[in-house]
Amino acid sequence: MESIWIETTIEMESVNWRGRTIHLRNVPAIRNTKTGNVRVYPSEVAKAEVRMLAEEYDLEPRDVCLLLMLLAKPGPFKKGYVQFKYQINKMLFYQWKEMEKQGLGDTFPHDEFEAAPRGPIPKNLDADLKRLEKKSIVSLSYKKWGKGPKEASVTTTLTSFGVKVATKLVREVPKPLKEVTVVVKEQLFPLDPMTIREKVHQDFPKYQKIYVELDRD
Repeated sequence: MESIWIETTIEMESVNWRGRTIHLRNVPAIRNTKTGNVRVYPSEVAKAEVRMLAEEYDLEPRDVCLLLMLLAKPGPFKKGYVQFKYQINKMLFYQWKEMEKQGLGDTFPHDEFEAAPRGPIPKNLDADLKRLEKKSIVSLSYKKWGKGPKEASVTTTLTSFGVKVATKLVREVPKPLKEVTVVVKEQLFPLDPMTIREKVHQDFPKYQKIYVELDRD
């Protein structure tokens, strides 16, 4: 029997976490072909809100999570940067997982994570950092610590323009995402590759057999 529900997209009015009315476009929904009734899932509305914010600054929706992480102040350390890419790899992973614990893992756009020998790695991060560098939102500085092509690390820093963009995003995104981002950065920012691997193994035992190499980017 053919389903009477079909996928569609709609425009709709919503209210953001600050109580301000916002107009959202291209929100995924399903429509009943017999009655015309439309159903919209709250998670899709939340993701549409983040997409709208990203479009305002010509960003990919998943960039919002990265920029929030870069801007966050990790305890006594300076805000606006992450010293090593391995930290970003695992910070973004934990950001997603902590939101997931609150039942909010599907309420915001985030990168896909690959279960690599170096642990969970954001699939698009390398390309995203280079794209954001071209937009003058971040600056990337490289430091060689070995002779091999992979024996180098990259520090990612928000530019002055990037700080302005990230600060505006912080004012608009839902409170749970901001709070989780700060907590995750405070926990992982000071940790070395070995300690982070041990933490992932403890928190997510399924990675013990997969995450066998140190992530030293």
